[in-house]
Amino acid sequence: MAYEIEEAKRLVVEAGKRLVQTGLIARTWGNVSARISDTQFVITPSGRAYEDLTPEEIVVVNIEDCSHEGDIKPSSEKGVHAAAYRHHPTVDFVIHTHQRAATIVSITGMEIRNVYDEFKGVLGDKIPCAEYAMSTTESLRKKVEMCIQMNPRCRAIMLKHHGTLVMGDDYDNAFAIAENLEKCCEKVIKDNYLRHSWDTVYSDDARRAYYLKKHDAGEMPAEICDLGSSVRNGNTFTLTVGGKSVDVDLETGLGINGIAPKVEKIHRAIYNTEDVTMIKHMATPDVVAVSCLDETMEPMIDDFAQIVGLDVKCVPWIDGDTDECAKEVADAINGRNAVLIQGMGAMITGNNDGDLQALDIIMDKGAAAQIDCDIFNRSHYVPKAECFLMRTVYLAKYSKQIDKK
Repeated sequence: MAYEIEEAKRLVVEAGKRLVQTGLIARTWGNVSARISDTQFVITPSGRAYEDLTPEEIVVVNIEDCSHEGDIKPSSEKGVHAAAYRHHPTVDFVIHTHQRAATIVSITGMEIRNVYDEFKGVLGDKIPCAEYAMSTTESLRKKVEMCIQMNPRCRAIMLKHHGTLVMGDDYDNAFAIAENLEKCCEKVIKDNYLRHSWDTVYSDDARRAYYLKKHDAGEMPAEICDLGSSVRNGNTFTLTVGGKSVDVDLETGLGINGIAPKVEKIHRAIYNTEDVTMIKHMATPDVVAVSCLDETMEPMIDDFAQIVGLDVKCVPWIDGDTDECAKEVADAINGRNAVLIQGMGAMITGNNDGDLQALDIIMDKGAAAQIDCDIFNRSHYVPKAECFLMRTVYLAKYSKQIDKK
């Protein structure tokens, strides 16, 4: 039963906030819609933060041709939502997420053919995976629509390298599908590790150890140096290491109100290379594990290509506080928003807290994808041409739009 328009807009706004709170999406990634008639639905607008979204900003879209009412631009994935409503007359609520585990499983390109019994009541017998196409394109819409048509009983679809599409009878059903899909995919990842490792009990530490052993990359570091975080203000930056902060002169590296830690050389080298105002050291376990391989990270997720860069290079840890190490880091991060430092994790850069939050999420998800897809023996990468185009568009348009919010 289609929603009344005001109720539909209210639920879409509520859904956006809930998705952020539950971690199924972040920033403005993903989109939400609700059917209001046989011919129309309402959907979240393009590029607007879910936390501050109001019902007045929700856009009415026609199912037949995706034309819309008003001056606010609807989500660029409106065509995918229209396809869901067109082929499923009983579906009244659709969510496109970038949730972590399901996105990682999507990279393998495999469908889940035998859904675990505990999830079948909500997800059905299988979860198909739509072939990859670049986000927001007509090609993606067509491939998702084909997947819907070929799997008429499925209400959850994985989008390769991208995320998911869940199609619910109503608001509650859509969330039940999204949440059960994530739990199901988490179990798929864990069971795949047990199958390959021959371990009897899963643990994240054992998973990382298996990955490193597989690549003859030693063990996880016993100790990781705090490479600090910093915020630039003109010709100085405030560097925080070990909970203590000091203002540093960008030209000389000397502390203004105290002694600057030696890692100031890394921060100063990055600021002198990149037009950014914030730097943060990431030392989450999966990012550290990937950094131990001393290899370039290639995008497996299209968000990664947009937000982080065409790749992420890894540099050796040359005593950390040396000029040589700082130069290597600066050279490697040029044109990117992250660099791996062998055995130490990564440095990420941005211009506001939102940038760093997004980079935190996508770098950690990208590192998890590197590990898990390697264990699956299905490490598939986003095509280079698409990576270049998505990164170019993101830098030119999307990031500027976010900065205005």
